[in-house]
Amino acid sequence: MSFTLFSSLPTELRLQIWRSSFQPRAVEVRYLPETDECHTITHPPAVLQVCRESREEASRYYRKIFGTKTQEATIHFNPSIDILYMPRHRPMGYDETSRDFSSYILHTAEHIERLAVDHVLPNVKRPWETYNKLCLMLGLPNLKEAYIIISTESDDGKAGAGMEIELIDPKEDQAAILRLMEDIEQTYSHEIGEICWEKEGDVEDLTLGDEQQHDHDHHHNHHLTYPPIVPKSKISHVWEKHNTMVSCL
Repeated sequence: MSFTLFSSLPTELRLQIWRSSFQPRAVEVRYLPETDECHTITHPPAVLQVCRESREEASRYYRKIFGTKTQEATIHFNPSIDILYMPRHRPMGYDETSRDFSSYILHTAEHIERLAVDHVLPNVKRPWETYNKLCLMLGLPNLKEAYIIISTESDDGKAGAGMEIELIDPKEDQAAILRLMEDIEQTYSHEIGEICWEKEGDVEDLTLGDEQQHDHDHHHNHHLTYPPIVPKSKISHVWEKHNTMVSCL
């Protein structure tokens, strides 16, 4: 059943309804250096495709970002609710394209508030991956939340194109998850140095003057902070296109 009186509602109420339809998404983005472009399997938000009014209102919140030096930005992203998911898809793992994110993907880092990356098992992890993932996190100046994907599942046994990604709380034993997160912290500390795991409500100011920075580096007492890393599982759903159920402008 369609709602044919929608266009008769007050404009502000209609716009509020469009905004209330925004749903948080995990937007999978893969940078392909061979073609200098970003690719995603994540579909654009449905609200961008309903009608002109919904598209205009949604476009105020969903930016087109993830452009490069040679390719225009084409991926819609809502910084206030969406999660950037960067999977481990390169042959060399999280390589220099992750480490130097802003050098490859332009005018994007400042819009990322939530980031998810894959946990890499020790037997396949490359020596540089921990460092590169840390550089990725520290290169996002407005990062508020960080997630690490510790397991993957699918609701139909499939994955890939035509799927939507959702991040959920892991189903593994809580004690096992705690041990894994402790191992991850120890790995960062061992490979990079002393890591300050930023606690909620305890944000450290990293701004240093030149003289302070010199003394800081001289004594090798550099404290790095970033949001707490939260374990998540990734589940893939078959994407379903929903038909418009309202008559609008």
